[in-house]
Amino acid sequence: MIETININWPSGAIDPVIHCPACGSLVLSPLEEEGPGCHHIQFIIDSESGEFNYITEPFDEILKEFRKPEVEGFDEWDATEGFLEEAESNTFYVMNLILPSNVSIEDDPVCLRIGFELFFGEDQEELYEELERRHDEEGLHDHSQN
Repeated sequence: MIETININWPSGAIDPVIHCPACGSLVLSPLEEEGPGCHHIQFIIDSESGEFNYITEPFDEILKEFRKPEVEGFDEWDATEGFLEEAESNTFYVMNLILPSNVSIEDDPVCLRIGFELFFGEDQEELYEELERRHDEEGLHDHSQN
């Protein structure tokens, strides 16, 4: 099963600005019309439409085995659910941003699901090692649990 975090967004609040947890790049903003500016993002899908707002080619390939075109009403949301339940990865993580319905209290909230592949590139490893070194010097790490 893929690691997932759920964030319940308060009703009436301004739409959230989302940044990548790995590199800090802007992923989603109510003011931005373009797709995510981050290579860690694999997909963005919403429960309301059941279709992808954004998907990478590699993730589209992975999802092929989870799609069921022969099942009526089975959409991309359902295929993504199957992936999240069956796949195992220690670098893939999903954020579910649960937004209240704008129509009425009785309507189901909309879930905006964002899939991240949090692998480290060589440049990120150097940055991570430097941060580790600084934290060790400042006594910010407790290595007793490693």
